[in-house]
Amino acid sequence: SKATVSVLNCLPEQLLLTMVSEYVLKVVRVSDDDDESGAVSKMVITDDVSYEKFRQLVSQAVGVDEVESLHYLDTDGDRATLEDPDQLKIAFKEWGDKKRFKVYVEVAEPLSHDAMIKQVIEEYKQYLEDRTTYHFGYPYNLHYDHDDIFELMRYTINNLGDPFVESNYGVHSRKFELDVLAFFAELWKIQEGEYWGYVTSCGTEGNLHSILCAREMLPDGVLYGSEDCHYSIFKAGDFYRMDYVRVKSDENGEMDYNDLAMHLEKNKHLPAIVTANIGTTVKGAVDSVDKIVETLKSKGYTRDRWYIHCDGALYALMLPFMKEFEQVNFTKDIDSMCVSGHKFLGCPMPSGVTICRKKNIEKVSKTVEYLNSVDTTIMGSRNGHAPIFLWYSLQKGGIEEIQKKVKMCHANARLLYNMLKDRGVKAFLNERSTTVVLQRPPQDFVKHWQLACEGDIAHVVVMPNVTVQKLVTFVDELCESFAGRWKPYGHTAMMKPDSAPQTPNSGRPSLGGFSTISFRRNRKKTMLELSASFHTSPKPHRTPVLQALEATTPVPPQPAL
Repeated sequence: SKATVSVLNCLPEQLLLTMVSEYVLKVVRVSDDDDESGAVSKMVITDDVSYEKFRQLVSQAVGVDEVESLHYLDTDGDRATLEDPDQLKIAFKEWGDKKRFKVYVEVAEPLSHDAMIKQVIEEYKQYLEDRTTYHFGYPYNLHYDHDDIFELMRYTINNLGDPFVESNYGVHSRKFELDVLAFFAELWKIQEGEYWGYVTSCGTEGNLHSILCAREMLPDGVLYGSEDCHYSIFKAGDFYRMDYVRVKSDENGEMDYNDLAMHLEKNKHLPAIVTANIGTTVKGAVDSVDKIVETLKSKGYTRDRWYIHCDGALYALMLPFMKEFEQVNFTKDIDSMCVSGHKFLGCPMPSGVTICRKKNIEKVSKTVEYLNSVDTTIMGSRNGHAPIFLWYSLQKGGIEEIQKKVKMCHANARLLYNMLKDRGVKAFLNERSTTVVLQRPPQDFVKHWQLACEGDIAHVVVMPNVTVQKLVTFVDELCESFAGRWKPYGHTAMMKPDSAPQTPNSGRPSLGGFSTISFRRNRKKTMLELSASFHTSPKPHRTPVLQALEATTPVPPQPAL
């Protein structure tokens, strides 16, 4: 809402020493029909005042941080704008010795506290829409529709304790959690009764839990991971005070098995805990479990002296649908595997799934009387909503939909790679990967498209929400950025790297500085248009995973597009 106020002049007098006119200005509120009512405040102003000072004084008189617009009545009685220094000089000249004049000031009425909260949330929604549109560097599937189950967010659903042991707390989602675990157990080929697992808060928690199990089974084991593995692998080593070795990687990001062999030989008196990457963080490389096992055996390790954990944050859900490549599952000599739920599958909150052989959990299991359950997980209280969202996505999509998205992402990744090469941009793509690595663009462009970078390279992770049109736009703008012609737009144009929020907006609630950030809506129509094709939901499909996988025709390598 807007309020219009007028500034009235009373008794101007000439000051001989300064040769300026002094006005005693009285601020009163004016209704739509120009009826004046109720003096608000008074101030003194001279006709040599700067325009900035004039606006500041009027703002102070009105009681706001900043007025929105100023007008005055000219000699003809018409409203004229008062928005720059020249106009202010004209106004003072026209006023002259008049006994009375008006300046109309438009200000926004203070919002109620609830209205301010709503405004902050609305601005944040606009910010999220903008940032979601230009999201290319991190492996999150932003294409999902969970509207049917959002009403469950009103309940405090907590899966505290072991998912296989019901506690006294009744508001939980264990049935959904067990169904999700059964899906991945079947996908990764481990029989019912032979596995244990739970829905985690993210892939990192899955790594922490798996390496904890490994440490408890092999207390003096040495942790091995490649230079390209996720940072959480060696974080776990630090947490658990384990000895660990960073194994070299080849130029594509895959583990160097000769280097692994050298370190195993050096430490062959100690058990080995090896992490196999099922898609490295930056280059999307997949380590060969077969070669890891072969290397362990060649150095005299027996099965009881090694533990292999497979970190499949993104690709553990994709690889089973790429049958032309070496598969990773529990039919091989691995001990645990984890995947992120918010990556390829898509979930509004970070989540994950970890599964291990049932015998591995025995040494980390402790009964807790307070819970009437068993403490086997990293966290005590666990998000009970995440299993429901994951279950819903699996039920709505089914095996066929997952396979379709895997094939589409691989085709689009190959398309992006070819477009970059055709435009002279240095790039490479691992054959099993949807992560396209390219030369690092300028920082403004990196910020705008939210690219993940390492040294002189960046990458794009092609996910189900990344359309061909988005890829074309990205490549065009990337080439413009390398040529120095690209300019930030949208929210990126307003961001200042490593800077704190500007002067707080006193009329808003304090949210740690967040409410002072100005968010803008940009290219909204384009964003909605690009994502519209992804809002069609497939029919629920409940075909058993194993049966569907056996019936799946292998997807041949995608030709250059």
